[in-house]
Amino acid sequence: MMNKKIALTCLTIAAAAVVTIISCKKEEVDTETVSATDNSLCEGEFLRILPATNGVAVDEPGVIDNRWAGNNNIFNACPHDSIDPADTLNGFPVTLYLDYGTTGCVGDDGKTRKGMIRAVFDSAWNSPNARATFYLENYYVNGVRFEGTVQVQKNGNTITQTITDGKCSKTSGNPWEILWNCTRTVRQVSGANSATDPTDDEFEFTGTANGTNREGKTFDVNITSPMVKTAQCRYITKGTMELTPEGRETRTVNFGDGTCDDKATLTIKGNTFQFTLQ
Repeated sequence: MMNKKIALTCLTIAAAAVVTIISCKKEEVDTETVSATDNSLCEGEFLRILPATNGVAVDEPGVIDNRWAGNNNIFNACPHDSIDPADTLNGFPVTLYLDYGTTGCVGDDGKTRKGMIRAVFDSAWNSPNARATFYLENYYVNGVRFEGTVQVQKNGNTITQTITDGKCSKTSGNPWEILWNCTRTVRQVSGANSATDPTDDEFEFTGTANGTNREGKTFDVNITSPMVKTAQCRYITKGTMELTPEGRETRTVNFGDGTCDDKATLTIKGNTFQFTLQ
């Protein structure tokens, strides 16, 4: 009889331990922010490339209608912009170079860039169905290298932007790399009628993305409220997205109310965390 009591007591204790372990697992809080941080790092710069290039292209005669006027270095020395001289004679496609130099220069958004963006325009950029491809050549932003191909296709007042084989990486110190691809619909909501002033350009982005974070985990992104990128702010200032990391539940990223700052929030199962944009 005593042995049975001991056995029952042991079983009771074991069962209680199992319940305790299960309870602890249920109460574990998901605090994974790496995917959101890595996505925002790639997202911010890749989505900047179109507005930055557009700010130069809309006032460059060689890109608008292939009339060469020698308007290099239109706005400032960072970047130095120029058109391939051969294109002034041969017509489209026209290649526009945005050269940040080999040592780098500081742009209007305060970030230091070096290398080059080579933009190839298949037709006049002011035509409703214009198409262009951007190539990143030894292109670095604040020490992070960005690689990939950016393709844009105009359709009236909207643009479809596709980034393929995107990569953001750092080789110094503790090396890491992030893989990133996206398909976006872009709409310019401000600055379209002031070609001589690229600083007032504002764009909205919708669409999807996917990638692999620096820890080797995949993630998927779906924009639920248009993301806003302005020429004057180095960060995405507004918009929301749903982000689903590998093996984790979907969480919401909120970039704010339009204020230019480096803050965004991540909400996971009712728990909200703030993280810093890069």
